[in-house]
Parts: sequence; structure tokens; C-alpha cells
Amino acid sequence: MLKKLIFLLILGGSLLAQKPIGDADRISFSHQYKYLGQNDYYFIDTSLSRLNWYHQLNNAQRDDFGQLSLSNLGAARNNLLLPNAEDFWTHQSMGPYQAYFLRQSQIPFYHVRSPLTEAHYLSGYERGQLFSILHSQNINKRWNFALQYKRLNSLGFYDHQQNKQANFTFSTAYQSKNGIYQAKAYVLSEKLDLQENGGISEDSLFTDNLQSTRVLFTTRLSSDQRILYHRDIWLDQKIDFYKLFSRKPVVKDTLDSLAALPEPRVRPQILLGHQFRYNRHAQVYQGFTNNVYQNYYYQQDANYRDSMAVATYTNKVYLETEFGDTSKFNLHAAAVHQLFEHSNADRFEVNGQHLGVEASLKGNYKDYFELQAQASYILNGPFANNLELQAYAEGKLYKSFRGFAEYRIKNKLPDFYEQAYLGNNVRWNSQLDPILSNELRFGLRWQKENFLRLRTFTASNYTYFDSTATLAVAPEIVAYQSIDLVQNFDFWSWLHFDNQLSYQVALGGSEYLPLPELVNRHSLYFEFDLFKGALKVLTGVEGRYFSSFNSPSYLPATGRFYLAEEYPIGDYWIVDAFVHFKVAKAIFFLKTENITEGISPYNYWAAPHYPLNDRVFRFGINWRFFN
Repeated sequence: MLKKLIFLLILGGSLLAQKPIGDADRISFSHQYKYLGQNDYYFIDTSLSRLNWYHQLNNAQRDDFGQLSLSNLGAARNNLLLPNAEDFWTHQSMGPYQAYFLRQSQIPFYHVRSPLTEAHYLSGYERGQLFSILHSQNINKRWNFALQYKRLNSLGFYDHQQNKQANFTFSTAYQSKNGIYQAKAYVLSEKLDLQENGGISEDSLFTDNLQSTRVLFTTRLSSDQRILYHRDIWLDQKIDFYKLFSRKPVVKDTLDSLAALPEPRVRPQILLGHQFRYNRHAQVYQGFTNNVYQNYYYQQDANYRDSMAVATYTNKVYLETEFGDTSKFNLHAAAVHQLFEHSNADRFEVNGQHLGVEASLKGNYKDYFELQAQASYILNGPFANNLELQAYAEGKLYKSFRGFAEYRIKNKLPDFYEQAYLGNNVRWNSQLDPILSNELRFGLRWQKENFLRLRTFTASNYTYFDSTATLAVAPEIVAYQSIDLVQNFDFWSWLHFDNQLSYQVALGGSEYLPLPELVNRHSLYFEFDLFKGALKVLTGVEGRYFSSFNSPSYLPATGRFYLAEEYPIGDYWIVDAFVHFKVAKAIFFLKTENITEGISPYNYWAAPHYPLNDRVFRFGINWRFFN
């Protein structure tokens, strides 16, 4: 049945999906941005003609397919899909909160013809809101800066469930008039403040719907609190020696044009560059004596405070060359020096350094073939002999169909938090071996965002948190295969049917990485104009489903999911209804989540003891200004 569904979706998509955006369409976009490590720009839709942003109405402001938030904006997320690779040179993550903190690859660098200001407001649940504002402008044709601030204050339906977050981001990009000197930099400061209630005490009150007023439910924790911090400062400078010593006249500045970028180059580049990065992750947990922790290691007579922090200072010196016009290739080689500081409250502090190297090759032949390869290796220090190799290839097959393949092998120690943590309730100090993971992805792309991808994932020495919430190593290889499909249909330009599906099969070790077999999402919506085009409307419904599986539980003392093996969750539908209105430069959002609440059984859980929210009405607005 699954194979037939995939075949029909692909066949229909090849006949009905929209034509992809071509270069002629891109020229009309005057505002654009790009991410680090990418050559192509993303073009901002200044007309706001696309209204289907309904997947971004969450605290991360990105599509959260395959992730379940524990009852409130900003709460920990239970991941239903195979994990994605972490950055090789980052040795600490925020675990189930990582989606709310920007990675380096997610920080945009803008180039705009006129100043851009965008404000976004989204209501919370019981009370509160998410607000963000972005401003970007070019000081001149070669120098841009962007400022973004995000503020969350959301109160959930249950007791002791208020989350707050404040994020500030500054990014800038500069290029000298002759193109000899280039620089990029960003400053990032993020703080997430959470009330940890440990979930509800009596699950039967929810499943039997014996108490409709959620704030009256007894929660397992009533005073505990977690604070997460992230600071990130980055600077990249490089000089083009070919232009510096060449006597040929300088060609026209490529930034003078906002057509389809990047433009062809008429001469090669020979760049010498330097990068500096300061990156700090920290967390503080304020706890109180409670029987939630009675099955773990330590009990306290009163309140207690756990904390840990990891700070890294990274310097890279690199050589880079880029050449070609219609076909372009980039070679990069770097030496890396990294200092680190790891502390756990007043119990221990570790300082050290790493020396490493990295190299990459990126290239394309017109629009027919693309190649990427990268290698990273740490020579000495606590993470000595850690290695990552990855390669990606994509080529044009027939019309809009493109084939792609990606392979990644990584041999890396778990992050600092997993290696050693001395808390008041949970403790471990493990001599861990590197996790050796292999991942192969290949498939087809067609009509813009549609794709079919097959994925194989294996990991040996895989680490997880066992039933005592202590770090453990899987005694066997964890292995999965998955099929991921995205197929969006557009009928007559006013009827849309979007589909996303992941089918995951465990080949071994599923008890250490439990995942649902099926995760899917389907959206049916209408798009039309009223009042002679003055009002654009998008309205429809979306259904989300994942099959039953033995979900991990969440332990506030560690801020991680662990294999408590309490009871399975899943095998239910969550259906939302939404309406979006576009008037001038503003989009209004109206959404009712979980409209089937009361019709279907009360068995919808994000994790054991953490119900998903009941039916709730939410609204928001997105407003853009082009000065």
C-alpha cells in the first residue's frame, strides 16, 4: 500500500506540479539573502504572493515536521525522525532545545536594494506571544547589515508552564570597491528561560477527560526552572591576491546588479583568509526536592542548583581559490586551532586545545551537474583523531528531474555534556569511544521542493540515556533505513494539496533509538482573491499523524529524553484549520489547532506525561516595509 501511494504521488506530481522559478523570474527580486557556505541567494518575495507559511507558526519560526513540542512554545521537542548531523567543530548542543537556537549555517547575510523591515507577531497558548522584528539595509552597494530581535513569553495550559526567550542577531557583509578585501561577521546572543513542570502526575485524568480545566492538573514539579544561554561571535576576512597583484583593470562590481546571482566571474580568485569564532553554550537548572527523582541517584534536603558551560575559541587560517564563469569551482583548505573551557558547577573544570585541518571542493558545470566534497580532521587534544568525510553530487536527468546522492562518515566523540556531568540527581563520568556513523542518501528532485529520498543510517557506540537517566552506550549497531517523500500538487492555481511522508524501518538497535515507523502530514487548502485582488485569501486544513512507538520520556534534571519505557504514544491524527489574509504588505494568520479534540479520544501525547494541547485558537500578523 505504501509503495502504491508513493508511486501515485510521484506520477501526479510530474503532471500537475508548478513550473520551477527560472532566472527570468528571479530578476524581479530586489531583496535577497544567503547563508554561509552557499553561493546562491534566496530571493525575498516582496509582493508577499505566497501565503502558505502555516508550517512556521512556532517558536523556531521554521517548519517543525517530525517534532513534537511538550505542550508550549519553547518547550523541549520530542524528535520523531532520524537525527541530522551536527557541526563537526561544535562540541556542545542544546539537545531537545536546539531548534530554538540558531546554528551558524542558519544566520542570513542580506543584500537589499532598499531598506527592509519585517515584524512578526504570533499569539501564545493560554497567554503570551511571540514577537520578532528584522531590519536590513545596505549602507552602500558593497556593505550591508541586518538586525533581528525575537522575544517569546508564552504561558501554557498547565500549571508552572511559562517559557520566555530573547534572541538578538546582528550580521554584516562588506566588500571593497575593487573586490580585493571581503569581510563577514555576526554577533548572536540567545537566552531561553523555562519553567519545568515534569508533566502531569495522573495521566488517567487526561485520557478519561475527568478534568477539563488543565491548570487544575497536578504536575510532577511545581518550582523547578531551566535557563539556557548561547553566545556566538564570528568574523571572517579574506584578501584576493590575484586582484591585489594583477595590473588588469578591475571588472564591474558584481554587487551593482541584483539579477540572478552569483554572476559569472571573468578571472580566478586566490584568497587568503582568517576566521575567528567565540561560541559558548551554558545551562542552569534550579531544582527542589521532589519524588520525581526518587529513582535516581541523589536526594537533596532543600533546593539545589546545577550548571554547566562549554566555551570554544576557534581560529582558522585558510587558502581558497574560485575559478570559472558558467562553470564554477571552489577549493578551500584550512588549518584550525581551537581552545576550549568546560566547567560543571563548582565540581570540575577542564581546559584544553585542538589542532585540526579541513578541506573542501565545490563545483558545478552550468546547471547540469553539482559536486561537493569536504573533509575535517582533529590532530590532537581530547577529540584527537575525530574525522568527518562527506560528498554530495547532483545532476540533471530529464527536464525538471534531478538525481542526487550524498554520503557522510563521521567518527566523533559525544559532546562535553555527555562525557561528564556531576549533578545533584544524576551523574556520569564516562570513558566514551567515538561514535562511528555512516549515512547514505540518494533520490530524485522535481518541480521546486518535491523530492523522493532513500536514506540509510548506521551508528556504532551510539550513546543514549537509559532507564535510570544515565548515559549509556548501545551494545550493538543502531541501523535504520527510511524513505522520505515530499509531493505538493497545485490544481488550477487555486487548489493546493501538500504532502510529506517519512517511512522508517529499524534494522537493528531500535530499542536504543526508538522512532515511529510512519510520520506524515497532509494539507489541503484554497487560495483566491477578493475585491479585485485587494484581498488575497488562503484557507484550508492540515492533518498530522505518526504511528505508535515506545517514546522516550523527558527528565527535567538532565534536559534530555531517556528510555523510561513507560507506554507507547502515537497512532492518532491532529487536525488544524487555518486562514491567512493578505492586505497590502501585511499577512494575517488565524489558526485553530486540534479541531478534532473532543471527537477523537484523549490519547494525543507529545511524550509520556506531556499531552499535546487541546483545541486552541491562535492568531498573528506578518508585516513588511520596503522604504
